Amino acid sequence: MAEAVVLAALRWVASPIFTKFINRASTYLDKDMARELQELEATVLPQFQLVIEAAEKSLHRGKIEGWLRKLKAAFYDAEDLLDEHEYDILESEAEKGVQSSSMVTITKPLRAVSKKMSNSHPKNGKLICKLEELKEILAEAKSFRSLFGIQAVNGSVHMVTAPIRPHTNTTSLPTSKVIGRKKDRDLIIDTLCKHADTEASAARCYSTLAIVGIGGMGKTTLAQFVYNNEKVIKYFDARMWVCISRKLDVHRHTQEIIESAGMGECPRVSNLDTLQCKLRDMLQRSERFLLVLDDIWFDESKNEMEWDWEQLLAPLVSSRRGSKILVTSRRNALPAVLDCKKHFCLKNLKDTALLAIFKGHAFAGAETNDPQLRRKLEEIAEKISKRLGQSPLAAKAVGSQLSRKKDITTWRAALKSDSLSETRKALLWSYEKLDPRLQRCFLYCSLFPKGYWYEISYIVHLWVAEGLVDSSNSDMKMEDIGRDYFNELVSGSFFQQVSKSWNGIWYIMHDLFHDLAESLSREDFFRLEDDKVKEIPCTVRHLSVRVKSMKLHKQNICKLNHLRTVICIDPLMDDGTDVFDQVLRNQKKLRVLDLSFYNSSKLPESVCELKHLRYLNIIKTFISELPRSLCTLYLLESLKLNNKCKILPDKLCNLSCGILKESEILEGLVPPPQLEGLAIEGYRCATYPSWLKVPRFENLVSFELENCSALEDVPLNTEPLSHCAEISLKNISNLKTLPCFPAGREEGGW
Repeated sequence: MAEAVVLAALRWVASPIFTKFINRASTYLDKDMARELQELEATVLPQFQLVIEAAEKSLHRGKIEGWLRKLKAAFYDAEDLLDEHEYDILESEAEKGVQSSSMVTITKPLRAVSKKMSNSHPKNGKLICKLEELKEILAEAKSFRSLFGIQAVNGSVHMVTAPIRPHTNTTSLPTSKVIGRKKDRDLIIDTLCKHADTEASAARCYSTLAIVGIGGMGKTTLAQFVYNNEKVIKYFDARMWVCISRKLDVHRHTQEIIESAGMGECPRVSNLDTLQCKLRDMLQRSERFLLVLDDIWFDESKNEMEWDWEQLLAPLVSSRRGSKILVTSRRNALPAVLDCKKHFCLKNLKDTALLAIFKGHAFAGAETNDPQLRRKLEEIAEKISKRLGQSPLAAKAVGSQLSRKKDITTWRAALKSDSLSETRKALLWSYEKLDPRLQRCFLYCSLFPKGYWYEISYIVHLWVAEGLVDSSNSDMKMEDIGRDYFNELVSGSFFQQVSKSWNGIWYIMHDLFHDLAESLSREDFFRLEDDKVKEIPCTVRHLSVRVKSMKLHKQNICKLNHLRTVICIDPLMDDGTDVFDQVLRNQKKLRVLDLSFYNSSKLPESVCELKHLRYLNIIKTFISELPRSLCTLYLLESLKLNNKCKILPDKLCNLSCGILKESEILEGLVPPPQLEGLAIEGYRCATYPSWLKVPRFENLVSFELENCSALEDVPLNTEPLSHCAEISLKNISNLKTLPCFPAGREEGGW
């Protein structure tokens, strides 16, 4: 398994991603060198998947791994030098006044077609040398063909990369249906919604029950079905979901509970007592709450953890008895303070249930019109499902990949594979079947911790800034292509939807998929967390920071030579101005800088020295002013500002607000309570403003939605609409559900 992981992690290097880079570099090369590179790419890369497959079964896999690492390093170095070349071109154009009033542009950089490189410029010489090195490394691949007995192709075969189109989402499986777990689901729901709570102790208002089972058995999925069940939603007026994963962090998880309860983003508060008072006050206004603590890992040998759990649970109060805590865990051992009386232990699914899950995913998408082919595939499906180790997760993942190729040859090859009998191997098999562009995007998500809730727009903007989104054969916007990438990963079961609310749709990655992403990406990606004492590998290019103090880790970060990404995930409790300033002065190759939790009111001046920077995020900061020199970041594509930045540097121009801002603009409008008519037209986001979901507009008599193509439903809480004499829905092309409108109206009143 470990050896297979190494090669799988490096496969993307010899892929269409490399072709895209060569095409980009060729714009600036003389004809001879451009032709040599393109010919090598056209003769080597089309056959390289065959070479890798042969290497996996031979004694020469080490040679392939070494060659791929060399190719990857040269690829990254050449890409950095190419960035610098393009930056110099844009800087020169700005200085010459090509752009009106010598203003610079924060936009996607233009390609300077006429700017061929010359060895006379030192920087150009470096890039040409690096491209020569890249050419030599590519040429080495020719020896592998003879080593593995692979015939050379006749002439050049230029790889044409087809756009990635989202496969039909496998959530076509009814969301109200839990295959093989209906009895467990109904029993858990009945237990949660019992009015007479005999399990709750006299000292507190809640009782605890647990869903227990090994990884991949469907604990989280079952908990999600329960959490989103209509009966549960009506019974509990406050619902919260928090993923604990490996380590309990009382401060962070208290903050997440507050945010999950629908209070919006919780302000940064360093004092735990203040946070807990906020949570207690919030819950005291509720009659009953449901708190899901997903993926608890508890070690009885660490006694200090009991005290942490007591702290976390201390603010949990409500006005009536009957509140519940629902836990998911791989082990029966849980913190004593939870006082868990009921354990629902998930057993292996019956063969028929596992087959139903597998077929639900494998036969999703386009129907097979050939009855004979369908019958043969059904026979193979039954055999494959018996090899999946009773794992629902493996059934979803493998079935999703096979749904893309409904042919007997592909399915029989899967049946013969040795990789499906263990869940982890089956997930690796599924990853290897992904398009290489999706592989890189999936690995990128290992920057975020287990249990992290992914929001598509945020992740897609990061992918675009990192150059992971390929628009070379598409007229679509980069962000739309990136959304297709994410949706394709969702349909492949690499992500699953966990929540949908007024402020977005959120997705989660299963722990076992997260383990896979970590194991495949450890050379390039690293999460810096307080409980990690080991040093950061020198090969790391992408770093996420999840610490309370940056000062303790400054030297570790400054030693890295290839860093492209710094993302702050959790609030910093100290002033990191000087630390970040020094770190950024040492990291000149950064493309992505997310200072979301930067604890200072001033942006480090050194940010303006980051020539490669594509993405800068200061949304969750106190920064109120941007330095004038920010205008010299010619490659910057995405600038995420907070509401404290009232004035921008006067030379910033060609900015576009973006679709994402539409939701923020609508959220901030908040019409007056006496409003009588409301019409929303041309809105392009999928979520409603929060003010439309509260009983605020008693005088509202007409409500109209028109040309709102992204909306999928009408607000489920119809209280604001209950006074309407007229509701008009026009051209809501993506509308999927309608709520039950208030009764008592005369026919035709709606």
